[in-house]
Parts: sequence; C-alpha cells; structure tokens
Amino acid sequence: MAIREELWDFPHVMQLKVMGAADAPLEEVVVTVLETHLGDFDRSLNLSSKPSTKGTFVSITANITVHNKEQVESIYRDLDASPHVKITL
Repeated sequence: MAIREELWDFPHVMQLKVMGAADAPLEEVVVTVLETHLGDFDRSLNLSSKPSTKGTFVSITANITVHNKEQVESIYRDLDASPHVKITL
C-alpha cells in the first residue's frame, strides 16, 4: 500500500478492518502484527470481531493510532503477507 503522506495528519486515529475465514486464527494474526508495530495496542479496548451472515468469514476491526507513513505501510505489508488475511481495509 502506497501512502501519500501529504494527505495524512500524523498521529492519525483510524479503524483498520481485516477479513478472513472464520476457521482461521485471524484475530491472533491481527493482534500479533499490531503489537509488533504499535507498542501501546490493547486488544481488550481496541479490537472487535463480527462473523459474516453465513458464518463463513469473520471481520476484525481495530481502532489504532499510527504515527508515520512507515508504520502504516509496515502494518498493511505484514497483514497482506499472512495467508489467513483475505482483505485489509
């Protein structure tokens, strides 16, 4: 993901949405990536999940604060590298 830094105000509060199969360890993948890149990430306060209507997929929403372009790009790169992640928004 290429970030046009001039369009962002840092630090930036955002919602990160990640989708994957319901039977995959998606939440653990998301938490591991976010804890790696965000030292202050608290899953109990900033993470929620919602199953799809048929229960085939799950959507994970994380409320995060990013501090620079490199941090955003690293988070998206690591999530996209996981075989459990189908879509990152």
